[in-house]
Amino acid sequence: MKEFVLVISMWGNNGYDWEYIGNQYIMKEMFTEPQCQLLADTELWEVSATNPYYRLQFDCFHKDDKN
Repeated sequence: MKEFVLVISMWGNNGYDWEYIGNQYIMKEMFTEPQCQLLADTELWEVSATNPYYRLQFDCFHKDDKN
């Protein structure tokens, strides 16, 4: 079984494009791909964001490809 990790990264908008700004959180628990995709589904999260120039991005990566 392939194991996946949930990665939450922070992005900033420079007025033209979204750019990764260097912060990320990698959940230590391993998941199957469907489990990870369910957790990464932003429809399941309530968002409280007041700055339109920053956002969090949720991604699933195979545990050996996370870095």
